[in-house]
Amino acid sequence: MNHRLKDTGIELLVVFAIGGLIGGLMALTSNAYVGGVQFFTDLREHSTLLQINLAGSQFALTSVIFLWVAAALVIVIRRVFGVVRWHGPADSIYCAQQSKEPLDIKHGIASTLTAFTSASGGGSVGQYGPLVHFGATIGIIIKRYVSSRLSHEVYLGCGVAAAISAGFGAPIAGIVFAHEAVLRHFSVRAIAPISVASVTASAVSQQIFATSEVFSIDAVAPDLATLIPVLIIASPLIAMAAIAYMQALRRSAQYAKASGWSAERLIIVAATVCGVVGIWIPEILGLGISTINAMLDGQYGIAALILLLFVKIAMTALCVGFGLFGGVFSPALFVGVAAGGAIGQLVALLGFADLSVAISIAAMAAVAANVIGAPVAAVLIVLELTQSYAFAVAALMAVMASMLITHRLFGHSFFDRQLLDRGINLADGREAIALNQHTLESHISDDFVRISEETSGHEALELMREKEQTEAYVVADSGRLAAKLSVHQAIEAGDEAVFRFADADPVLLAVDDSLGHAMQTVSDFVGESVPIIDADSRHLLGVITEGDLFKAVIDVQSNVRHQERD
Repeated sequence: MNHRLKDTGIELLVVFAIGGLIGGLMALTSNAYVGGVQFFTDLREHSTLLQINLAGSQFALTSVIFLWVAAALVIVIRRVFGVVRWHGPADSIYCAQQSKEPLDIKHGIASTLTAFTSASGGGSVGQYGPLVHFGATIGIIIKRYVSSRLSHEVYLGCGVAAAISAGFGAPIAGIVFAHEAVLRHFSVRAIAPISVASVTASAVSQQIFATSEVFSIDAVAPDLATLIPVLIIASPLIAMAAIAYMQALRRSAQYAKASGWSAERLIIVAATVCGVVGIWIPEILGLGISTINAMLDGQYGIAALILLLFVKIAMTALCVGFGLFGGVFSPALFVGVAAGGAIGQLVALLGFADLSVAISIAAMAAVAANVIGAPVAAVLIVLELTQSYAFAVAALMAVMASMLITHRLFGHSFFDRQLLDRGINLADGREAIALNQHTLESHISDDFVRISEETSGHEALELMREKEQTEAYVVADSGRLAAKLSVHQAIEAGDEAVFRFADADPVLLAVDDSLGHAMQTVSDFVGESVPIIDADSRHLLGVITEGDLFKAVIDVQSNVRHQERD
């Protein structure tokens, strides 16, 4: 009993120490990141650089110059860190689902620096996605130096929750987001340190930094009986906006990859186009937080909102797809508010009550939830930001109704679709991922009967009897597998050489095949063992019995289930 109390006390100390450490670090870095982006945004918005006269009007090229500088810095970061592909929340999610492929810390830091540079220069990108991935990276870095019984995914989850908590001032949403969007499961061992990290990040942010509300929402929520039917009817339009946004991101990246242009050229093109468009439509530059607040305040008409909606989608897709990397969450909030505002004003034109603010908030949550695949976390962000139960319920209805559509037509989330485009299907679950990552190399057995092509059937039978096996493998002098011989085929051969009677095309497994592939291969197999070969040379390396294969699969499945339920 005393020993158990001691272990429990030590575990509590570890939980608070690790959660507090990660939460504190993320509070400092997140606020520095957000403050830095805001500083350069203010500098850009209050600067007037290189004015030109066009058709009798004066235009400042400030946005183009800032984005060119940002593009140059992004190219430098890419070369210094040797970046092949920018990393983001999708990589954090994948890392949390398996343990064979660790999170790339160098690429994580480079991607965060790039996202900061892009957003600061005015790129139509977000900041919360990069912060989430940076939080995951910080968690994994801490794990390298502070070992404990906690798994890597718990450290990662602590960083993710702290990033959301510090970024939005929403600690409960941070906890739920880490479990719902990244870890994809709840466990007692995980929720304690993640909660500590999230609450610590919020507390440190409030205590040290003069944090202000991200969105200023002063409106009073209308009667739910009036609002909810409108939201249900409007949900397909909200879903279409979310799908259009996510598809634009994918198509832009695919076009950039197929274009054959160098990474440097793509980045410069994105900076130039976004900067030029920003001269005439400055609202699409940067994070767009001030524009979101202006839209919530009703400062834009329906035509302006529709214009902003389409241009924001196009510019964000261009920037992210062409390598002027940044987050997709803040633009998703922009898209949601613009779509919701347009729908609200359309409803008012049809003679109904003015529900623009409520619909905008609900649509903001809905588009964000569809993009990140975290409906509950999105609703909780609304609840913690507005402190309004009515707004949260309205957001819940819009989120759930729209997600039914996007889940069918697009997928669970933009991040899941990114992984699916890379051949990683999270819908298969952790067990399938784990089975596909464990190869047969560590399960090879040399307990089999080896015979030559000239061995007679009687000789083969005698060797099988000695080893108490019912199968033998015909192996050439070079070590190449020639055929597989059963006891019945050996009896049929008698005094003749076995090669003519053996199966020259048996079921085979390669040494680098996964357990998942092996299980599919042997699903219709009848026999004692399966040969494992080198795929290139067909050299026989050993065998695996059905029993050993099933045991290996069960061990992997048990480890995954223990990790999820502990």
